[in-house]
Order: sequence, then structure tokens, then C-alpha cells
Amino acid sequence: MGQGWILFHLICATAATRQYHLNDQLYRDSLRGDGVVGEGGGPERTEPGREAGDVDPVVIVPGIFGSQLDARWNKTDSPHYWCYKTSPEFTTLWLCFECMVPKVIDCWVDNMLLNFTGGTFVNRDGLDSRTNDFGGTEGVECIDKNCYYPYFKAMVDGILSIPGYVKGVNLRAAPYDFRYGANSPVGKKLISDLRDLIEDTYAKNGNRKVTLLAHSMGNLYLIEFFKSVPASWKKQYIKRYVAISGVFGGSVKSIRALVSGEIESIPRVLVDANSVRAFQRSFQSIYWLLPRKEVFTKDDILVYTPDRNYTAHQFGELLTDASFPLGADILDTIKGSDTFVDPGVDVYCIHGSDIPTAAQFRWRPKYFPDYQPDQIDGPGDGTVNQRSLELCKRFKRLKAYRVYQGIKEGEHMQILLNPKVIDYVKDILNSTKSVEHKEILHF
Repeated sequence: MGQGWILFHLICATAATRQYHLNDQLYRDSLRGDGVVGEGGGPERTEPGREAGDVDPVVIVPGIFGSQLDARWNKTDSPHYWCYKTSPEFTTLWLCFECMVPKVIDCWVDNMLLNFTGGTFVNRDGLDSRTNDFGGTEGVECIDKNCYYPYFKAMVDGILSIPGYVKGVNLRAAPYDFRYGANSPVGKKLISDLRDLIEDTYAKNGNRKVTLLAHSMGNLYLIEFFKSVPASWKKQYIKRYVAISGVFGGSVKSIRALVSGEIESIPRVLVDANSVRAFQRSFQSIYWLLPRKEVFTKDDILVYTPDRNYTAHQFGELLTDASFPLGADILDTIKGSDTFVDPGVDVYCIHGSDIPTAAQFRWRPKYFPDYQPDQIDGPGDGTVNQRSLELCKRFKRLKAYRVYQGIKEGEHMQILLNPKVIDYVKDILNSTKSVEHKEILHF
């Protein structure tokens, strides 16, 4: 999920919900059509009326901020006297709308922050967190439990419209604590749990191969997952991999989050950028999303300041110069998980384009690092840069590549609500045979 992200999502949740219901109706209207894929040779549809269960099982891997989190705690201190130091029962951590009120929000932020100690990230002292409904889909359909802010819901509903799909049986998900990167103990456990989930799903569905469906940062986790399993395992268990809005080469937006705080599109009277920055600096995943060297060369200047400029090869120096030398140490925790490798499975790549996306930042004199920079845009999906999205073209077993243009169809989050995208995913799942040639379409 995008990073303009955390508080922007909170402020705009109501508008997003209205947009979801609009697109949900458009999608339901589309069910009355024939659902035929566009020109270019997409996968063939099966005949209607097949037996229940005669479908390829699906496991969804969401993006950053895309999993519901619960927490309980017994802390010795708190930011304010009105903050509860103890909550013995698990309660909603993300997304907690009732926490988004003045004063109370400080209590919530304190619970969401991570500590960096001993070279790794951990929860605040005395706090225990967990995801919601691992192996089901409830924890990723909506970001909050009341579903004021839908996420994968339209996609899940679309897949369920195919006869034979049942939640928790052949339509499952792997929610995770998105604050951590793959190199952390929490991230490594997810990779282990994901393997177990895939094997369990395979066994429950008559040894039928599994389709993996990922969005945004979920694609980075899948790349790390594919590194961890041998080719023989992939051949046995994986049918295909559908990559949506993959942040394969990182996102320039994450630079601003770590230097000055990511508050794009949020009125400054509502938030304090420095408070947001402290929040974002505590998430290992934000560092994991920095632009990567495979995509951004030593000649690609991403940051301009009055004293010097910086490329993707100088983030340690950038954070040190931004009066945050600890950031350079944190960068060491993502080494080994920041390289792009081929997944070794059939891939269907889907993403947006033609939307202004942060490509460079320029700090005016005396603005660096505590004030917001000027943004210079380039192509992308509004969150992820085009060159990062297009890395999937390098996959050796790329079966199809689809690009949806413009905010309504291809924006980083909007793409999951796009009826055309949902129908295309259904077509892939409904196919009787793999596509034997590359399909490259732009809409």
C-alpha cells in the first residue's frame, strides 16, 4: 500500500469508502456482461457450470498497511496520563478509527511505534501484537473491522463470484505485520508461515497448485519467499503468480517519509510533520521501500539540498546529514532483502501508469531536513515509480503484462477496485490452460 499513506488514508477514509461503493456497483453491473478479456490473447474461459471446488486455490499477500492488526499490552509508561497502560485482551491496533481523535491518537501512535534495539526491530516494551484471520480473507478485505475502508474486498467478492470458491478453503490470505521487513524475525516467520499456508491449501484442494496474488509491498515479500524455496517446491505447489502494482524497485516517496515525514495531501493544521516522521522512521518496512540500486543508478539524483545532492546509492549519508545517523544503521537490517531476483514461476504482471508520481525532492535553503521539500513528478501509479513497476518485465516466465492508465483505472490503490482488473484476474483463474505467449496490453 502507498505511503502518502498512513495519515492520508485516515483523513480520506470516508471519501475512499464512497469511491469503493461506486466502483463496487460498477463491478456488479459488469457481472451481467460476458467478461471476455480484451484483445491480445488472454487466457481462455472455461465453460459455465463446472463443479464446486474445481478451481485453482488462491492465496492473497497484501501490501503495506493492508493487514488488520490487534494488540494487547501491559506497559510501565505511556505518553499521557489518560493513555491506558494495560489492555489485557486483544483489541484493534490497525486500523482503529476511534483512536483517531485528539489526545487519544498519541496513545495509539505510541502503541504502533517500533523500537530498534540490538540491531533489530521489536514492539514497544510490554506490547504483544498479532494479525487477524491468517488463512482467511477477513484481515485483508478491509483495513478496519467495520469495513469503513475496504481494501481487497472487491477483488475477493469478484473471485467468489466464480462457482467453487470458498473463503478459508480455496480463497485464503496471508496478512502480516507490515511494520517489519522480510529480514526481521517477524518477516522470516511470515515467510515460513506462508510456505505452510500454501502447502496446507494445496493439500485441502486435492493437491491442486496454488495461485499467489500480491499487491504493492506484498510482491517484495513474495520475491523473498521465492528465494527461500527450491525450484522443485515451486514446480509442485505454485500454479502462477499475479503481481499487482509491485514496488519491485522501491518508491521515491519513501525518501520524504524518512527525511521530513510523508504528509502529502494532508492539511498541515491537522498533523505535525515531525511527529509523522518519528512514526515512519520506526517502521523497518519504510526503509525496505527505498528506491533500489537495480533501478536507480549513481547518476540518478533523487534528492537536492542546498549543500549536496543524493542518489539511491547514498541513503546512509542522506539520513546522517538529516540528523538521523541511526537510519544508516537501520539500512543494514535490510541488506540481502533488497535485491531483485526472478521468482522462477509463471507471472502475470498488472499495474497503473500515466499518473504524476514523486520522482525527485528538492529542499530549499534552511528547509532540510525539518520542512517539506518541493516535489518533482515523473511517471508512475501515484505511489510507485514507473521504472520500479516495470521491473516485472524482466521475469523470465512473464506470461502477460497489463497496464491500466490514469487515476480511475490504474492508481496504486484504485486498481484493486477497477472492474476491468477484477475481471482480468477472474479470467486468469478461470483459464483452462496457461498462456503460451506474452500478452502485452495497455488500457
